[in-house]
Amino acid sequence: MKIATAFSLADCAEQAAFETSRDLHGRLGAAPQLLVLYATEHRAEPALVAALSAHLPGVQIVGGTSCAGVMTEHGFHSGPDGAVGVLGLVDPEGAYGVGAAPLGDDAQAAGAAAVERALTAAGRDFEIPTLVWCCQPPGCEEGVLAGVQSVIGAQTPIIGGSSADEAIAGAWRQFACEGVLEDHVVVAVLFPSTRHGAAFQSGYAPTGLFGVVTRAQDRQVLEIDHRPAGEVYGHWTEGAVGADGAGAILAMSTPTPLGRVAAEVQGVPMFVLSHPALLGVAGDLSLFTDISEGDVVHMMRGSPESLVKRAGLVIDDACAMGGWAGADSLGGLVIYCGGCMLHVRDQMDEVVEEIRRAMPGAPFLGAFTFGEQGAIVDSCNRHGNLMVSALTFG
Repeated sequence: MKIATAFSLADCAEQAAFETSRDLHGRLGAAPQLLVLYATEHRAEPALVAALSAHLPGVQIVGGTSCAGVMTEHGFHSGPDGAVGVLGLVDPEGAYGVGAAPLGDDAQAAGAAAVERALTAAGRDFEIPTLVWCCQPPGCEEGVLAGVQSVIGAQTPIIGGSSADEAIAGAWRQFACEGVLEDHVVVAVLFPSTRHGAAFQSGYAPTGLFGVVTRAQDRQVLEIDHRPAGEVYGHWTEGAVGADGAGAILAMSTPTPLGRVAAEVQGVPMFVLSHPALLGVAGDLSLFTDISEGDVVHMMRGSPESLVKRAGLVIDDACAMGGWAGADSLGGLVIYCGGCMLHVRDQMDEVVEEIRRAMPGAPFLGAFTFGEQGAIVDSCNRHGNLMVSALTFG
């Protein structure tokens, strides 16, 4: 297996495709079998995917839009004309395929259809892939995961992120061989010939404050411990959130999301996070994840320092899960929450440096998403917010 990355800040889609495909081909010595593509909303143009497909005949494309920029081993890349980042993979002894399906009104059915099409594209119908990479719009992630698992089972790691835009205005898109897609599920099935490792974590710790969700609907928490959820959350944050009344609270709530225990490792709880997005006039909290009555929610807290260091630590764990030291990595993919990135944007060079430390000399591509998916423990696939998901090869 050979892995390489490339990026472009060119002011037109065709030039960005030319630059990245040229650099990839030069570093790999051949056209890649699989192309992971992330770009800002400014470059989410049909011409980008069409030109990449023309320059790299036969390539399978998976990816989506990334908030404000992308990152590679060469740095954090953002510019006034947008940014494009790609990772190419050549693995003659492996198999790779991408499938896409429109969400419609059934995310679970779309997830199932997309993975079935991906298996067909890989020439591995009715087989279970080693792992799955996914991309979808925000809002339907739990259904997509359920749909993919209905085809391949719950033990296969599902890794990826939800496409993002600049202003949470619905300008997010997904990329596949068919072009730039809106409201689609796009998945890649991977049968690599080498080892892989995956990890999914956050840079937040529990504060000791917690409660039981006593009323909920879809992605809204109405009550915690039989009190209005916003009132409880405002008390937990000591008035830092909610003091100005109802409305958007995404930026204010980034340091203090809600967490639920998804699994335990040697007695240590592993949390999956939910990012409070809106405070309703009735005291309800709207999240970027599903929530259910009976869930125990913990108030978590993260610092800029912990968010900067977390990506490198997740890479460390991914390599360890694969059974090799970071210095032996062939390369990898990093999904880093867009909300976290905006919170520490002035320190993104440090984030890149932490990943370089964890995988010295290895190529990597990172995207900034509005929802993260990963396998926490024993392929416990979950959707969360404000998290880091990583996949490495060795």
